[in-house]
Amino acid sequence: WLNTGVIGILLVFSYNQFSDWNYAYKFRFYPVLFYSEFDRMNDLYLEQRDFLNQSVNTPSQWDIQSFTPKYKNYILIIGESMRKDYMSLYGFPLENSTFLKNVKGTVIEGYTAAGANTTTALLRMFLQIKNNDFVYANNIVSLAKEAGFEVYWLSNQGTVGEYDTPIAKIAAFSNHYDFTKTGDYSSINYFDTVLLPTFEKRLMEKTSKNRLFIIHIMGSHEYFEDRLSNAIHYNYYNRIISAYLQTIEQTDDFLKQIYEKLQQQGEPFSMIYFSDHGLATKERESKNAWLVHGYSKEAFETPFIQINSDDTEHKMLKGQKSGFHFLSGYAHWLGIREKSLNPDYDFLSDKNDIIEEFNQYVPFDTLEEDPILIDKKHR
Repeated sequence: WLNTGVIGILLVFSYNQFSDWNYAYKFRFYPVLFYSEFDRMNDLYLEQRDFLNQSVNTPSQWDIQSFTPKYKNYILIIGESMRKDYMSLYGFPLENSTFLKNVKGTVIEGYTAAGANTTTALLRMFLQIKNNDFVYANNIVSLAKEAGFEVYWLSNQGTVGEYDTPIAKIAAFSNHYDFTKTGDYSSINYFDTVLLPTFEKRLMEKTSKNRLFIIHIMGSHEYFEDRLSNAIHYNYYNRIISAYLQTIEQTDDFLKQIYEKLQQQGEPFSMIYFSDHGLATKERESKNAWLVHGYSKEAFETPFIQINSDDTEHKMLKGQKSGFHFLSGYAHWLGIREKSLNPDYDFLSDKNDIIEEFNQYVPFDTLEEDPILIDKKHR
């Protein structure tokens, strides 16, 4: 009956090791397109899969000089769409980041993302760039593996899709990778907590190697209310902004649970959380204002926190740091010296980066200001 042009309705399910009814809170109904659309999507999937496989089989060209890790376990948590100025950690008037405000660790006050969307930002951060071209084989995973790490990638984002596949390519270099979705990021909605049992299981595995866990969450991705496991309890400005504030609170709790599992496991660890990019305000003069991808200053100003198992105090570091230097800072964090990377670049140094130009070579200082929406009830 699809050939007659009648649009049917398909209940889309995704089955893999994460498909547990306790974790999926909402299954969406999607319009079924014609067979030609299924063919097109299948062709796209096969094309992207082949490109992915080809990239994975390409040897890296890192030149590792030395490897002296300080910790047994390193955890890199990639957040999503979180602006720092809506976090109580950075001064927002409503409390939504209690864990990060109090945990012993270092908070960078002036971190600036490398792009205004996930793919742009993360590719600029995670891949070596030569002659203005990305070198896919030289990425954060291959660098860690070549140095001697066992690398795990856990993701609640998508594997195949216009915006997912480039990052999935990098993940596929890992020794172990677990994705909650077999399609794109919107193919099915899981809460980020779906990743916790898998993380705990992987963490308890025995290995003589140092380990790197890369965890990619949905965080504060668009359709904020869909990200929430509980009803909205904030009442700030409007329902959309209230839901956004609660996604931040939910991510804060997710980070707390990761931290507690690491403490319980008992081995020395270092944990970094950052958000890929922030968001900009749409129709800010309206009570129906909302947040979307955009190019305001605040859309690039995101949280960055490093928490080590041997930290003794909570610190706020006022330096300016740019995501364009992430690869060198990442290598320093892991204790890797690589010939092409700056061995002295330290995320936690007080030396300021120059905040580079962004999309279309627009200098950061020329971007429009986009302060938080003010709710008169909470002035």
